[in-house]
Amino acid sequence: IRPSHRCVSGNRLLAALVGTVLSMTTPAPPSYDAIEHIRLDGTEFIRLVSEADPTLSVPTCPGWRLGDLTFHVARGWNYWAGVLSTGITSRNDVREILEIERPPEHAGLIDVLFDAHVRLCDALHTADASMKVWTWTGSTQPVAWVARRMTHETMVHLWDAGQAIGLDFEFGPAVSADGIDEWLTWFAAGERAEGEMKVGGTVHLHCTDSELPHGTGEWFVSAMKEPKATFTREHRKGDAAIRGQAQDILMWLWRRGSDVEVIGDKVVARRFQAFTDL
Repeated sequence: IRPSHRCVSGNRLLAALVGTVLSMTTPAPPSYDAIEHIRLDGTEFIRLVSEADPTLSVPTCPGWRLGDLTFHVARGWNYWAGVLSTGITSRNDVREILEIERPPEHAGLIDVLFDAHVRLCDALHTADASMKVWTWTGSTQPVAWVARRMTHETMVHLWDAGQAIGLDFEFGPAVSADGIDEWLTWFAAGERAEGEMKVGGTVHLHCTDSELPHGTGEWFVSAMKEPKATFTREHRKGDAAIRGQAQDILMWLWRRGSDVEVIGDKVVARRFQAFTDL
């Protein structure tokens, strides 16, 4: 679902895409508990929006108010809970998922949000880890794919809600670095943003977090050409380098904030950030 006043978050519920990655290296297994992140960050999101004014503007989602963001998150949780709980493997069966309607009152919206969160967590806990379900990647994916996607979707939108209220959230380097890897794998160059030029160079992403294991937290992107990005997970000099803590680079990729250091060709860096239609 991609409204005209979209919140850039990667919640491509019904968009059928081919995976966007051509990577010559293998990602390390996640070192965090995805379901626990969804539970904790989701609970904090519910607490935050239930106590806040739903008419507050969300600065990171132009045109949206906090109530819009709340419903957006509820729809995403509801959608993937439905995919998992019914074991959907075909795009034709997506229509079986019951759409939720937005209640007119804020209290009703919070109830819908809470229920969707409970159902998503339950579906993730009870799903057979070997099960594969339909996704917009062009092929079925394991339950872990959904857990990873919802981890980052929930985390980024919790950050959005915090920005609307005036709070800064900090997330761990491991989960943030994995968010960068997920972005490169499934979103980078999937669709070219209207009017954007070719990147015209290579890009090195470098996380500076000391907590990350040696040899991780770095990517070399050699090409951005829809529908995929070509990258390796390594330290390698690019025409432009983006350096910063993993969370800051992740938010920069999702076009939230700019607390990163750009070294080298700044035009390449700008085009790289703007190339993908999110």
